[in-house]
This record gives sequence, structure tokens and C-alpha cells, in this order.
Amino acid sequence: MWNRMTAIAFAVLCWPIVAPAQPAITAVVNGASFEAGVPRGCLVSLFGSKLAQSTASASALPLPKKLAGTVVTVGDLELEAPLYFVSPGQINFQLPFEALGSTLSIVVTTAEGRSKPMLLTVADSGPGIFTRSGDGKGRAVAFGGDLRPLDAATAGSPIILYATGLGPTDPPVLSGSPGVSVEPLNRVVNLPEVVVGEFPARVDFAGIAPGFAGVYQLNVVPQQIGTDRVFIRSQGRTSNVASIGVVGAGRNVANASGTIEAIYPTDTDRASGYSPMLLAVKFTARMDILPSAGPFLIAAVTDAATSIIAVDPANASFEGTATVPTQASRAGDFSGAEFRAIDFLSCHQEAVGVVCFPFPGNIIPASRIPPGERRALDLIPLPNTTVPHSATGILKVQGTARRGSTFLIDGQNNSSVSVFAGYLLLPIPQALPVSPSSTGTTTLKLFIDGNMVASTDIVYRVLPF
Repeated sequence: MWNRMTAIAFAVLCWPIVAPAQPAITAVVNGASFEAGVPRGCLVSLFGSKLAQSTASASALPLPKKLAGTVVTVGDLELEAPLYFVSPGQINFQLPFEALGSTLSIVVTTAEGRSKPMLLTVADSGPGIFTRSGDGKGRAVAFGGDLRPLDAATAGSPIILYATGLGPTDPPVLSGSPGVSVEPLNRVVNLPEVVVGEFPARVDFAGIAPGFAGVYQLNVVPQQIGTDRVFIRSQGRTSNVASIGVVGAGRNVANASGTIEAIYPTDTDRASGYSPMLLAVKFTARMDILPSAGPFLIAAVTDAATSIIAVDPANASFEGTATVPTQASRAGDFSGAEFRAIDFLSCHQEAVGVVCFPFPGNIIPASRIPPGERRALDLIPLPNTTVPHSATGILKVQGTARRGSTFLIDGQNNSSVSVFAGYLLLPIPQALPVSPSSTGTTTLKLFIDGNMVASTDIVYRVLPF
């Protein structure tokens, strides 16, 4: 059991990504999601140049603190970090649980000398799901109850997932050392929420995986599945969104079809001068509800927002929830939000990397909000349910959906749930000036009764300097 999993985990952690040929540390990110948000104990990917004289991988546990002549030190006490992988352009290591302070200096030392420090702000939580591609995108590294790779999830059937950044455990585990395989297991102190197919799954176990260092195992059982998405929420932070494969078609509808598209940003305004970027979406859906239909889900989903419609044909009803921006965030006021609004026009290159500043008071000036964003917000209804410490709220609606009828969502039918919006947090550039290749992609998906009927990729880029 553990030999199979250990091989997969080591393979994911040892895949390199090419970094620019510059003798400095350029970025430090979560080693599973490749996003910002790195807590203590998290596996980390560090990028730069001349980071090692050759490529080498850890071959045993506990993890070594020196590979191919490379050492990574953390914090004022210069703790040596456990290393999974080193190469001239990338290092994968574990941020020590034992490191003290809210801001830590990261230094790489080789036979040629020491790098300039990269300053890392330690996050309270930073969940990241490991994916098969090794870059935080696509299908999750997941197994079924039979310990075989999972290609599709089923409600009521167990799933094993792997993640990092879930924080301390009880009993604690030393950095670089594997989780134990007998009780008491190294369970997390703060139990995360695991969302599978848009519904919270039952979490039977969450802790350091036996035989792994810095890798957390989550044993979950989905209760209901409406999409192919899986993500983790822990202490107010959300992980990367991964896929659990194609969910089998339901048996409640026929002739299902639909469209999904972004109304902001469009082709003419896909460059952003700040983070967060508004992502406003509209969709249409059509289906024939079968005479014998049971409950099913219509889900329009993005990385920033969702519109979920739970249909109960037996009771001739549906309930919908759509993510929509708050009145304050529509005016650029993110003072009550859980994230910082970053001004990309303030970004500048320093020895420790790219440094960007938040807007004062976490408020984006009205003069910086593009007209296209304002026009898109005019199309989005206001929330009727608040969400604490969030830039978005929830619009809850109810309606009628009967067996043996055609159900429509478009501009004239059930239109209140057909448009929704949220805020996509864009990454700080790794180097300046920003090049035309400095782009990101977010995907919009529409599911009807477990079937994906439409999908659209939106490519965006940070405003060049």
C-alpha cells in the first residue's frame, strides 16, 4: 500500500520546472498548488538559478538537509530545511515546523556561495492538493478504497487524497520525518473541509501520511456529487481546485445542453492592473426532466465563483445559490475581505525578488476600476445573504421545476441564477518586466446532472509595466 503511494508522491515532488537563468531566488510557492500561501510544515517549491551544481533527489526518509552540495536555511536561526529535490533551477523542500517568526528569510547555499535572502511571510494555513501533472492543475492524485488510482468519484465511496500545508499535527512530527503508520497517527490539529463535487465530503482522516514527510493524507467519503471538482478549505484559505475525473451521467434528465462564458474580462480587457480581478460569468441551460427524475444538480463553476441549483422534481421545486460581489467590493472597498488588494503598478524588482504593495486601506481607488468592470457589475444582482470576511455574498433563490417538463435557465427564464461573479486572486509576477508570456488561465464549467455540457478557458495577464 505505502510503497505504491510513496513512489507516486516522490515522482510528483521530483518533477522539475525550468526557471529563468538568473543567479538569485525568484519565487517561493506552495509545492502542491504552486500558489502563494506557505505555512510551517508545508512542502515548498523554490525557483531561481545556480541553485545546485547538479540534479538530485532524496532517496530515503528522514529527508536529507544537503543534496548535491546545496543547503537551504530558514529564518534568523538558519534552520536547515529538509530537501526532496534540487536542481540548478528549482528546489523542493519542507518549510520546518520549528521555524520561528511571521516572516522568514530563505537562503540557498552552494559551493559557490550564499544567495541573497528571499523573505517569506508565513501563512496560518495554505492547503494545496497534489495533482498528477505536478503543477497543481488537472486531476488530483487520488485513490479509491481499493487503493487503485481513481478516475471518477461516486457518492458514498471512499477517496484518498494527498495535500500539503494543513498545519500542525497531534502528536507532532519532526520536519523531514515521515508520518507514523500505527496509532497514534499524526492527525491535523485543525480539521479541514474537503469539498467534492461542490458538496462537503465526510472527512474520516486528515494527517501526515504514513511514510511521507510534509505530505498530508485525507480519507474522505463524498455525500453528493454534482461536478468533477475537488478542493480543500482550511482556516479560511482555499486550496487549488483539482479534478477527480469524469463524473458519470445521471439518469434524471434528457437532451441537456448549455453555454457558459465570461462577461468580464472580455477579449479586450483581459489584462489586469491589480489583484483581485473580477470574474463575471453568465450561462444558459436547457434540459428535459424525466417523469421518474429524482434530485439532481445544475452547477456553473469557476475558480472564483459558482452558481449551484439543486433541483427536486418530486416536490416540483429548486433552490439556487449564486456567488455575487458585495456592495462594498463593487466600489473597490475590500477592507472587510480575507485577502489584500495588490497594486501591480507598485511592483518593483529588489534583490529578494519582486515586491508589490497593497492599496492603502485595502481599497482600490474608483479611478482604477475599468469601465468594463463597472458595466459587468451592473448585470450582477446584489447578495441577499452575507458571508463574513468575504468580498462576495450569496444570492439565494427558489423556483419551480417539475417532472416531465423542460427546464430552462437563460435571460428570460430563471435569470436570477444565470449570472454570477467573484474575485480571482492573481499571482504577483515572478520577475519584471512582465512579458507577453506572463499569463494565467481559469476555466468555466457547466454541469447538468453530473455531466459537463460546456467548458470555456479564459486567459488573462497582469498589466505590463
